[in-house]
Amino acid sequence: MQQDLFDFEKKNNIFSSQGNQKKIKWLSHSALEELHRCPRCFWLSYKEGIKLPEGIQSRLANRFDTILKKYFNNYRQKGNLPPIIADKLKGKLENPFRERYYLKINEEYGFYGKLDECLISEEGEYVPIDFKTASSDPREKEILSSYQNQIDEYLFLMEENGKKVANFGYLIYFFPEMSIELTNGFPMIVHVVKIERKVKDIRKRIEAAVKILQGPIPESSPECVYCNWFGRVKRYY
Repeated sequence: MQQDLFDFEKKNNIFSSQGNQKKIKWLSHSALEELHRCPRCFWLSYKEGIKLPEGIQSRLANRFDTILKKYFNNYRQKGNLPPIIADKLKGKLENPFRERYYLKINEEYGFYGKLDECLISEEGEYVPIDFKTASSDPREKEILSSYQNQIDEYLFLMEENGKKVANFGYLIYFFPEMSIELTNGFPMIVHVVKIERKVKDIRKRIEAAVKILQGPIPESSPECVYCNWFGRVKRYY
């Protein structure tokens, strides 16, 4: 639900403060996660445009995401919370909904986030929401660190853009329930998890990533499966 790299200027004609047409490269949550996994792979991806190889990927989650957003938008216009979460959350959907947030770091790089949804609490604070589809029961799992980082980054971006934010966000998991009866629809478990804010100064994390991109190629992570694979096979090329 996040884009790896979004060349915002190319599509939206954003220029530097001097008026020249220097492209800004927009990093996102997935870029910071890639840096965490391996600095060298991150540098190659975002400095040189050499992306990591991808296996076969299911597009079902993308389709599910589109359907959910249309469903939420329908109730946004009615001024109500969607029935599937009405008994789980308090507040109202942001209307109009601002999906994208940007923060320019320097003349070359910026940071970008795309929300799935936003709730305005009863206290008037903005609460980011991210949809998650799960292949196993999310009620039995611990929250991944990347999900925590994602909520922290959304709150940071929203705050930097002038929003009064809560110190938490929500993950809404959608998980197909085991059933032998599908006549009346596909049974779905909706599980809401509140994620408390842990890190406020996300800017340092972003600036550290930019610093790496503006420097020489870094060392790879010892645990990087891609770099380890290349190290073993490169003598055959």
